[in-house]
Amino acid sequence: MPKQTKLGEDALIYHPKTKQTEKEKLREMSLRGKFDYLWEYYKIHALTVVIAIAIIIYFIYSAFHPNMVPQFYAAMLNNTINEDVLEQYNTDFAEYLQLNPERERVEFNTNFNFVADGQYTMSMRQALVTYVASAEVDVIIAPESLFHDYAYSGYFSKLSDQLPTDIYSTLTDQLYITDTKENSERNDYGVYLTDTKLYKNNANNTDPYILGIVANSKHEENTIDFIRYLFNDK
Repeated sequence: MPKQTKLGEDALIYHPKTKQTEKEKLREMSLRGKFDYLWEYYKIHALTVVIAIAIIIYFIYSAFHPNMVPQFYAAMLNNTINEDVLEQYNTDFAEYLQLNPERERVEFNTNFNFVADGQYTMSMRQALVTYVASAEVDVIIAPESLFHDYAYSGYFSKLSDQLPTDIYSTLTDQLYITDTKENSERNDYGVYLTDTKLYKNNANNTDPYILGIVANSKHEENTIDFIRYLFNDK
């Protein structure tokens, strides 16, 4: 005997369910719902595509824009020289070194400003420490009041150990002499730049600027050439 039921034969439960297509599902959703649905089910695919495109762009860029390798790096503390003047010196010194302009560069970093107290100055001081520790910096140029702290902390090589006799002998009257925390003997850890054309004509600070060769400099020959270049530039 057939089971009695109150549902009609045309009730939905007696009809086979048809699986909705993606288009049908999306058509019934709100705009926000569509976004959430697509992100939930296709985010991995989307991220994979984005990463693949980024890698392709990187290789294309690298092929046509090879990394510029620094051949000389000067950290200029509390710089007062106009950026246009420094840019010209940058270009001229790169030509003096006969660098390949497509692959090699000279850098004068003037971002190390310790004038004001606060988080920015602390960050810049830490950045300089990091750059020096990683052997990125070849010379530090700073006003005497700042230079002394770095010289005393042992940042610089003795110029008598670095400079050729012909250069050193012409700079004896302009050497900065001091002791260090590790060595009480006073030595020549810097050279005053007051008489160079760059600082005589462009610096607007009464505190004289001094250049020191960082002890772990990777470009000693270019650093020596920079000192020669500065003092021969008349």
